[in-house]
Amino acid sequence: MNSNITIKDINIDFSKYFTSKGISCDTQSKLNNTDILAVPTAYGDHEFYFAQETIDFLKYCRGKSPEHSFGVLAEDDIQIRSLHSFDIWMPVIWVASSILLPFAINMVSSYIWEKLKGRENEPSKVDVMFILKSGDTEKSIHYSGDAKTFKKTFEKIDLNNM
Repeated sequence: MNSNITIKDINIDFSKYFTSKGISCDTQSKLNNTDILAVPTAYGDHEFYFAQETIDFLKYCRGKSPEHSFGVLAEDDIQIRSLHSFDIWMPVIWVASSILLPFAINMVSSYIWEKLKGRENEPSKVDVMFILKSGDTEKSIHYSGDAKTFKKTFEKIDLNNM
């Protein structure tokens, strides 16, 4: 199974999401004061979904690292886009600073290995996007590929140059 990683400069605008879902200023402020934040993906004009693994991943993170803050960019209930396969569809992960990027990648890697326990011989794909906020710039790092090579793929990247 091939693995693909794409890194690019972006300018994310959540205003359509905030408006269509009536997102309060308190919830919007999570972008500035939460270490790791699951954000929605737009489908269509006014539909926004969170990835299948969003809740389980955040619970996992809170249990493994209670000293960091984790959250969802949503008011109350969230809409989950469920895909039925053994593929691991991770949330889009907003990382508050470049210092936290290696930590976020490590948390995803650990979560993947937990999901694979007992199913190591089954082929599985991971799809995850990190959005890194560093000063006034934003970068997206998208990984789509083999679950077993996730960590090795990121070890080849100089995360200090993000």
